[in-house]
Amino acid sequence: MSELVVSSTKVRRNELAGGRVLRPALAALSVAAAYFIGAKIGFALTFQPHPVSTLWPPNAILFAALILSKPRSWWFLLLAAFPAHVLVQLNADIPASMILCWFVSNCTEALFSASLLRYLTKSELRFDNTQHVSIFILVSLLGPFLSSFLDAAFVMLNHFGDSPYWAVFRLRFFSNVLACLTLVPLIVIWGRGGFPSFRRTFWKGLEVGALGAGLLSVGLISLRVRSAGQQTRPALLYLPLPLLLWAAIRFGPRGTSAALVIVSIFEIWGAIHGFGPFATQSAEMNALSVQMFLILASLPLMFLAALIKERERAQELAVQKEQRLELALDSAHQASRALSESQEKLHQSHNQIRKLLGRLIDVQEAERRRISRELHDDLNQKIATLSINISKLKRNVPMPDGPLISELDQLRETASGLTNEVRRLSHQLHPAVLEHLGLVKAIESYIASFAEEEQIDVRFSAELHDERIPFQTSICLYRIAVEALRNVARHSGARSAVVSLKRNSDGVELCVSDSGSGFDVEKFRQDGGLGLISIEERLRLLQGGCEIFSTPGRGTMLVAKVPLT
Repeated sequence: MSELVVSSTKVRRNELAGGRVLRPALAALSVAAAYFIGAKIGFALTFQPHPVSTLWPPNAILFAALILSKPRSWWFLLLAAFPAHVLVQLNADIPASMILCWFVSNCTEALFSASLLRYLTKSELRFDNTQHVSIFILVSLLGPFLSSFLDAAFVMLNHFGDSPYWAVFRLRFFSNVLACLTLVPLIVIWGRGGFPSFRRTFWKGLEVGALGAGLLSVGLISLRVRSAGQQTRPALLYLPLPLLLWAAIRFGPRGTSAALVIVSIFEIWGAIHGFGPFATQSAEMNALSVQMFLILASLPLMFLAALIKERERAQELAVQKEQRLELALDSAHQASRALSESQEKLHQSHNQIRKLLGRLIDVQEAERRRISRELHDDLNQKIATLSINISKLKRNVPMPDGPLISELDQLRETASGLTNEVRRLSHQLHPAVLEHLGLVKAIESYIASFAEEEQIDVRFSAELHDERIPFQTSICLYRIAVEALRNVARHSGARSAVVSLKRNSDGVELCVSDSGSGFDVEKFRQDGGLGLISIEERLRLLQGGCEIFSTPGRGTMLVAKVPLT
């Protein structure tokens, strides 16, 4: 088993080592082959007798290779291009010193452009981003501009060709700018994305075929017009533009880069061999004309393709945001509906609880009335009978017995006191005076006993005229008055209180105030005292309400209102 594990580990290490070696080797081989082919194409696109190509691909190929690779492997890729450079230059009968100088200038341009681009973008270059396109255009102009000074100096130093310094500089500059603007986007975009598949999009593939056929047709039409034998036709300049716009709008940077390369090759090849609209002047002017045309055509097309992609991404983001918003709104609607259902259920529960509280209060009053009646009618009579029997027993004592007579007197007094206590308790449970004499008399009776027990001076005023108040309203206001006065005795520390009862246009109003210590009403409501809850529930059952006004150190006032219908 251990041998198997060791052998498996060795195989994996060999695979990793092979991958680490194979990938750089394939990259170097690809760069060398592309450089060689690009140099061949560059020589083929040269206006003789000038030593500089109209479109020089090797520099753009090196630039694109550096963009697609890590900086630590740049030296390896540049070194891999050297044999291809030497081979293609030797086949063109170029001196060895010129070969080395041109390789130095080519590598200098690629290194400078790639380094500046990486520094300015801070991320992977994207041709569907207008900011990155702007930076790429700036680098594509600045890199060839600076390296052209060096390249023209090398040409002059090696006495290669008869062109003056600035003529070589100009041809070199426009040649490399055109190569950067047309070839680098093609290599980078297609190198990263590969070839798209149109198997599932038949109409898209058909559109690509139609665009390619159109570009080839326009190129062939341009090549059929020989300027020497026919009149110049400026309209030929505009033939590729609709197709280039089609590529930019429908296929983005990928289609634009491919279309630009096809149009550039046709236009340059035609101008070199005396075909098309760019073959009407000298070789130098023809080269400059075709370079300027292609450069100026590529700039807006690159921006247009990037803008369209940005717009598509913005639309996709807007659609995604709209979808997320719809989902959020749907979730909010469902949550709102669930909340409404919960609130409805909670409201129903509150109503059921309030109904239950109302029934409990009614049952409580009925039970108090029953107990009060039993205390008054049954227990009180039995105590009275006990007192009478004690009196009879005292009279029937056969001989005078002082201690016994004294004990019997104490028992009779205790029975009489118990009778009064039962009567008072019965009155507290359910005041009979409330049923027989009304609310005012019941409150006056309670205030009299309360003032005597608690030693608190209570002033009472009533303005009810002669109107009869319903019993349910009377018992409610009576209980509130009792609860309020009990709170005065328990908590306020006041030595006086005022109770008022009056009739107004809305109903009956009960007011109980004191000059005690007062309290914080909000905190009291949060604590949820049972006395306040009982008062509010009693009033709610009668469609009434209460307000409490209190300030620490300034007393308290309770105002209860009950409508009369």
